[in-house]
Amino acid sequence: MASNLPFPSNENRQHTAAALASTTQAPWKRTSPTEPAPLMFQVCFCHGAATSYAYCDLREIRLRDAGFLQLGLLGMEKLLISIVGRNLSELADLIATGKLKSFTELGPRTFDRPETSPSIDKVTIETLTGHDY
Repeated sequence: MASNLPFPSNENRQHTAAALASTTQAPWKRTSPTEPAPLMFQVCFCHGAATSYAYCDLREIRLRDAGFLQLGLLGMEKLLISIVGRNLSELADLIATGKLKSFTELGPRTFDRPETSPSIDKVTIETLTGHDY
């Protein structure tokens, strides 16, 4: 079946165009300009689970490069949230300004997502002990 090919071709042009159009949206939700700043942001995982964290627990944002972002939280426990993907600079800015509602882990990269669009490939949450933070 030519329509299931994971790369552009004459046989699957319509399928590929539809897939690309549906995936060019950033994998995060921001507040609208008229909304107040949210008290929490939500991390949605590709397997369906979601966890919310209080903005007041956010202590540090580290953007190593546009593909690696870390959030340090200090609440009931010390947490380090690592976000791996591409084009994550806007996500870091939204978190820093308190304008993010949620972000979603998309899972491993596929041909459906263009390289130029933002992507969150993996989110890892570590509980830190001692002076690791």
